[in-house]
Amino acid sequence: METSDREQQNGVVDAVGDLIETYRCFVNVRIVESAARGGSVSIFGILILVVGVFVLLFAGLGTAWWIGDAMHNMKAGFFIVGGFYLFLLLIGLLTANSTILPWLRNIIVRNIYEQV
Repeated sequence: METSDREQQNGVVDAVGDLIETYRCFVNVRIVESAARGGSVSIFGILILVVGVFVLLFAGLGTAWWIGDAMHNMKAGFFIVGGFYLFLLLIGLLTANSTILPWLRNIIVRNIYEQV
């Protein structure tokens, strides 16, 4: 009778060991999946950022040129567009803590909990 009890205990121990190993593999797969998702989103975000910078650059240059041509003063056109960009930067900095950062934080937390 002792032999069958030991065999059952060994079977339970083996099953628990297999369960732990399977769970460890599952956690590794989840980590790799999260890392791959994070990396791909980061690369896509950097790509969008670079394209956005070029769009703003050429749109700003074109607008400055157009305003300068209309005013017959190129320097004024470029300073007006530069002032507009400075104004947008100041608005962004002043509203960052109250609106922009909480909005981004909520998006990140929502994405983390959607994966779980």
